[in-house]
Amino acid sequence: MHETTNRPTTAPTDVPEFITDLDGGQFELLMSQALSESAAAAVDFGRVAEVTVKFKIEQIMGTHQVRIQHDTKFTRPTSMGKKSEETSGATVLHVGKYGRLTLAQPSLLDKESRQQSFPNA
Repeated sequence: MHETTNRPTTAPTDVPEFITDLDGGQFELLMSQALSESAAAAVDFGRVAEVTVKFKIEQIMGTHQVRIQHDTKFTRPTSMGKKSEETSGATVLHVGKYGRLTLAQPSLLDKESRQQSFPNA
């Protein structure tokens, strides 16, 4: 049997904002470093570098929040072999309509957007 879902036609989670929210911006800095170092090493040594990101999403029972475990591993070539680094962190995010992930509570976001649309409300 085929399961149907009511999904929006556009993705509700703002991915750049999501990445910035993880670990208070530290995840974004790590990704920038991992990508840059890996690309530079691939060019310098003419061999393949690899960056892997894994997310595990677990509901915080009794809430509309999830704990997102984010693991990053990057391996880059060196002159004599390769070098790798692994990091791990976790961030709690709210889950809104259609699964939208945000750092702020969705009810607060709705209030802010209403105030921007109707400043005197």
